[in-house]
Amino acid sequence: MAGGALLAGCTSTQPGTASPAQSSTAGGGESSAPQSSSSGGGTESISDPCTLLEKGDLSSYGEFNEPENKTLGGARVCKYQKKIESASDKSMVIGTTVRDAARVDQLNDQGAGVLEKDINGRQAKEAPETAGAGCTLALPVGDSSRVDVLVTSVGSSDEACQIAEAVAKAAVEPRLPKG
Repeated sequence: MAGGALLAGCTSTQPGTASPAQSSTAGGGESSAPQSSSSGGGTESISDPCTLLEKGDLSSYGEFNEPENKTLGGARVCKYQKKIESASDKSMVIGTTVRDAARVDQLNDQGAGVLEKDINGRQAKEAPETAGAGCTLALPVGDSSRVDVLVTSVGSSDEACQIAEAVAKAAVEPRLPKG
């Protein structure tokens, strides 16, 4: 599946100890946003990446399956696959990846360069794919960690980046620890 390839393609080995992801609750309660960490503002306080992006946040893009929540290459991943009702429906995968030991400036170029973005005051970086229709938007959390918003399996990289930015601004960034 293209979504899995995108997630795996951005993975790098990082030193440290991985924490197991907690299972997501079906129905996604509205009060599950992580609390700010007073010790540096890193991603360590985000035990479940599905607290950053909930199924209800994606309703304007269609109906999505329950999230897939796992650890991949030391990163905590939550991804949603759009439900396909008919042959004319577009496929789409939207997700978040929490990287405790990867900075925004370590975002991999996916063939179309790495662009500077401002997401609600955070200096983010965006990497559109050239081989496929995907986009990764990396949001800094503290000095040495980040959260990626991933969109793949859509019409074009431009469309994927527009969706990634919209999801990051409306749902993911407001739930990130400040600092």
